[in-house]
Amino acid sequence: MGVFFMKNIAIIGAGNVGIYAARAVLAAEDMRLCGFIRRQEETVKEFMNVPVATAAERLPTLPDGVIICVPSRRSAAAAKYLLGMGINTVDACDLHDELPNIRRDLHEAAVHGGAVAITGAGWDPGLDSVVRALMAATLPYGITHTQFGPGVSMGHSAAAKAIDGILDAVAVTIPAGGDSHARQVYAVLKPGADPAVVEKAILHDGYFEHDETHVIFVDDITPYQSRAHRVKIVREGLAFGEPNQRIAFEMSINNPAATAQIMLAALRAGFRRRPGCYLLPELSPAGFASVLSLASDTSRPAAA
Repeated sequence: MGVFFMKNIAIIGAGNVGIYAARAVLAAEDMRLCGFIRRQEETVKEFMNVPVATAAERLPTLPDGVIICVPSRRSAAAAKYLLGMGINTVDACDLHDELPNIRRDLHEAAVHGGAVAITGAGWDPGLDSVVRALMAATLPYGITHTQFGPGVSMGHSAAAKAIDGILDAVAVTIPAGGDSHARQVYAVLKPGADPAVVEKAILHDGYFEHDETHVIFVDDITPYQSRAHRVKIVREGLAFGEPNQRIAFEMSINNPAATAQIMLAALRAGFRRRPGCYLLPELSPAGFASVLSLASDTSRPAAA
C-alpha cells in the first residue's frame, strides 16, 4: 500500500529550509527523497547518499515533485522550468503584493505542462492564510489582526543578504502594535562598502519600505541568529448577529522546520489536483496528510 502512493521528491536548495524539507521527506511514508538540485554539485553533508545535480533532469530519478527552498525572488523562475517538464512544485514565496501575478504566470505554465504548482505555501502566506480564512468564515462580520514576532524573518533576511555591500545579515521582526511591525536588520558589511549607501538600499527594498526599519551594522551576526518565530492572529466580530465573539490562534515555531513541513503537506495535496496553480487555502486539508497516516490516526478526540 505504501509503495502505491510513493512519490519521488527532490529539493532545490540546501539551506535551513532545504535541510528541514529533506528530513520531512525522509520521515514521510509516501515519499522518497530522490535528490537535491543545487547550483554546484556538492554533496549535502547530512545526506551523503542522496544524489545532487544542477538540474532535475540530471538526477538519476526524475522527480514527481520538487520542494523549492530558495529566496522568494527566485522561486517562480525555478517553478516555471520544472512545470514545463510536467513536474509538480511547491514554494513558500512571501512576496505578498506580487503573489497574484506570480500565481497567474505559474498557472499558465502548470496547465501547459500538465502539472500542479502550489505557491505561497509557507506559514505566511500559507498556514496563516488558512487560519484567517476559517476565522472569517466563522465570524463573517469583523476584523482580523495579525501580529508577528519577535523572531527572525527568513524572507527579510534573504532580501537583506542580497543587497550589494552586505556580507551577511539577519532581519528581526518586532511587534509594534495592531498590525504594525518594526524590522531590525543586523548586517555585516563587505570590505569597502559604504554604510550610508547600504542602509539606503535596505530601507528602499520592497521587503522593508513599508515598515519602520532600523539598520545596525555589526562585526558578527551570530548573536542575532535564531530559527524561532511567533505569530498571533485574532478575529473579533459578529456571527448570526451575535456580537463580541472572538477567535484567537497563536503559535511559536522553528521557522524553517515549520515552513518545510507545510510545503511538504501542500505538495502532497497538489498530487490530487488538476493541472494549475493553487494557494494553500484552496487545497483540501484532508489532502495534507498521507493516506496511510489518515488510516492509522488515533488522535481524533471525542465529541465536544
